[in-house]
Amino acid sequence: MNGVINVYKKRGKTSFQVVAEIKKLLHMKKVGHTGTLDPEAEGVLPICVGKATKLVDYIMAGEKTYRATFQLGQISDTLDAFGQVEDTGKPLPTREALEEVLTSFIGTTMQRPPMYSALKVEGKRLYELARAGEEVDRALREIHVSLLRLTSFEEKEGRGEFLLQCSKGTYVRSIIDDFGRSLDCGAIMTGLIREGTGQFQKEQAVTLETLEKDGPEKYLQPMDQVLGALEAVVIPEDFLKLIHNGVKVKDKRLVTKVSDGQYRGYSEAGEFLGVLEKAQDSVYLKLNLL
Repeated sequence: MNGVINVYKKRGKTSFQVVAEIKKLLHMKKVGHTGTLDPEAEGVLPICVGKATKLVDYIMAGEKTYRATFQLGQISDTLDAFGQVEDTGKPLPTREALEEVLTSFIGTTMQRPPMYSALKVEGKRLYELARAGEEVDRALREIHVSLLRLTSFEEKEGRGEFLLQCSKGTYVRSIIDDFGRSLDCGAIMTGLIREGTGQFQKEQAVTLETLEKDGPEKYLQPMDQVLGALEAVVIPEDFLKLIHNGVKVKDKRLVTKVSDGQYRGYSEAGEFLGVLEKAQDSVYLKLNLL
């Protein structure tokens, strides 16, 4: 059984707990998620099953869409409402001032991951170190924000919501903390929903309760469907064994069929092979999914 299930993770569960429950439902060990969602966050969490676990990096590379709520005038050790929260007592900004600051986050910027995160440093999760009262250096990482739009804002109370589209590895809590600092009033995240990751969207996601009721097999998306953004290429029978064995084929009868890039590869019989790559005048199977 190989494929991807578009799971809607509810608040209160960790991403690892979702994986564990699906392992039990499928009676399989080879199951993995495609990007951690914090326990208090909810939303789209694609789960890869069987050979599809090789697709984790491809799925995670897709743009993420989040809807987040925030509170101005407060700070927190976890950068959200679920840690130790303190009021700053600073004046709250106008909507115009807030929107002006938000525009500065659009584009490519550098971000420092928060201490309360699942990233590992020397084999330990950052949140484990943070809970032990330790703080370590975290290297800045490049992120890209393509959309950051304020969808609601109660100016008097300093509460609001925004829609965000961003690259993988972006911490929404950190963005909120950063714009709180820029406004000199502080800000924390109060809620987070991941509405999409790549082609997987909230509208098509299913809960664990639905999977338990209907059976997860019904919602398993085929691996080649998951890679639907890649163009399909059929490998002639003459080259199939070479491709399958990982050989870089340079025969012009195959090389001239495609431009440089990645493709979904199929045999003439319609069998899905995996991800093909054409580079440096050769064609080879970059990711074997047979």
